[in-house]
Amino acid sequence: MKPNCRRICDLLVQYADGTLTDAERAEVQKHLDACPPCRVIASKECGARQLLRACADQLRRTEPLPPDLRSRCQALSSSSTTTSPSWLRPSIRFAIAALLILFTGALLSIVTRQSDALLAAQLTADHVKCFGLFRPADGKTMDAAQAQRLLADKFGLDVHVPPSSADSGLQLINARQCLYAAGRIPHLMYEANGRDISLFVLEGETREPAEMTAFGHHTRIWSRGGNTFVLVTPAGDESSSDAAQYVAREAR
Repeated sequence: MKPNCRRICDLLVQYADGTLTDAERAEVQKHLDACPPCRVIASKECGARQLLRACADQLRRTEPLPPDLRSRCQALSSSSTTTSPSWLRPSIRFAIAALLILFTGALLSIVTRQSDALLAAQLTADHVKCFGLFRPADGKTMDAAQAQRLLADKFGLDVHVPPSSADSGLQLINARQCLYAAGRIPHLMYEANGRDISLFVLEGETREPAEMTAFGHHTRIWSRGGNTFVLVTPAGDESSSDAAQYVAREAR
């Protein structure tokens, strides 16, 4: 990601909220018109915010405010001014805003546990952002055993990582963790025939099988062995279908 792209991404939360100055909005729009990757991220940002707002009234009527919301927001705010690089701080401010946009500002943790559509929206946004910010250099791949050790040693996560598959044209390129509910979840990043594929693992959570398409991506949700898996792939793309089926079979 180029330095100017990072600056634009720092402004996308305010862009989605319509709070930029006229000059800033014109700058962002000019960049988006010329930069397809940033334009994709912006569209997901705007779509996710609209979806959250559309559900806000119903969620306020049905869910209580969780007691740990204030402490989580304070922790995120503190980390944004101490340990985080300056270009990441707006992303942390967005995490706080996402918590506050529901139930007098936001409640993403309970919402995503109950709504498959909101879960799909959240993880699709994570998929786009992670590939935009954390894609390795061209050609760099990761061994599945290495990814499992990384998730276990660094994050304390016990996850089986589907390995790369030459038959399916699939390459594992990175393993990360993403914010979800009250904690973090593993995010496995793959490429298949030039397409980006994400596998998220929700440990200890089970859901009914579901599939949906939103924001240009197809999301498949299923549970196995006491965990829930969420597979995000490009919508309507046959070139990555074999790889997606392989990942779904191997995930456990």
